[in-house]
Amino acid sequence: MGGERKFTAGLARFFGGARGVRIGIGDDAAVVRNPARDSVVCCDPVVASVHFDGDADPALVGRKAVNRNLADLAAMGATPDWLLVSLVLPRGWPAAHRSRLLRGIRAAARAGGAHVVGGDVATVRGPLVVTVTAIGHLQGRALLRSAARAGDLLHVTGPLGGSRLGHHLRFSPPLRAGRWLARGNSPVRAAIDVSDGLLLDLHTMLQASGGLGAELDARALPVSRDALRQARGDRDAAIRAALADGEDHELLFTVPRRRRLPAGGPLTAAARRPIGRVLARPGLWLVDGDTRRRVAPEGHEHDLAAS
Repeated sequence: MGGERKFTAGLARFFGGARGVRIGIGDDAAVVRNPARDSVVCCDPVVASVHFDGDADPALVGRKAVNRNLADLAAMGATPDWLLVSLVLPRGWPAAHRSRLLRGIRAAARAGGAHVVGGDVATVRGPLVVTVTAIGHLQGRALLRSAARAGDLLHVTGPLGGSRLGHHLRFSPPLRAGRWLARGNSPVRAAIDVSDGLLLDLHTMLQASGGLGAELDARALPVSRDALRQARGDRDAAIRAALADGEDHELLFTVPRRRRLPAGGPLTAAARRPIGRVLARPGLWLVDGDTRRRVAPEGHEHDLAAS
């Protein structure tokens, strides 16, 4: 593959410079200008055979690695600025794959208005791992998952379920929606990125907000076409997918019951319709017509139990 230092020098040319970068790729650390008082920082990896199949297009893997982090910035209402990228490459990985991976990273960064300013690279007898650290800034307030209150209405910015049919590699982070929801005249209280499944991420929000509960309307859920296709016409299976599949990377947010979202902006008509409400009593309930049943906070969690 060639030496690490030669590869790093090539990365400096590949990603180029950007306004606000005083010292970019090639030193021990980058020096960048912060366009605001507060920085918003997050970090997420993608791992072969965990977050994508081993035969996935490396360009899409690079795109996903960036966009997972930009979706987290979106959930805070932040604007992206800088990216740090750590590559752990399988030994003997073809140069063409590496090139496609980097092109996917660069394309996603540009689409999100961010710039790669550093990182690291290593090789291993193991799977591909791409870790991105994203740094952004706030133009308004920070949206927090801990701000939900009993009585709030629940909304989601887009359709849910069936992401493993391809959406998990091709989604676009809802950056515009996040910034709009965080504006000063917005009534939005809490927000969270739907990455691990609607039920599990909703549960996370409710726990962070003091141990609240929620009721979801099955008929109001925006079920994706992929979830319907995956379910082969089984409505209940499609709803289960929308509730628990994960990797949708839409924003789940709450609005006080007597407040209205401002007109205009990037939200669809479906995003403006509530999918449920926050309850004072802990627990999750699903309402489907005349039926109301308690449901578990299903979704994806990594198993951290000791082996």
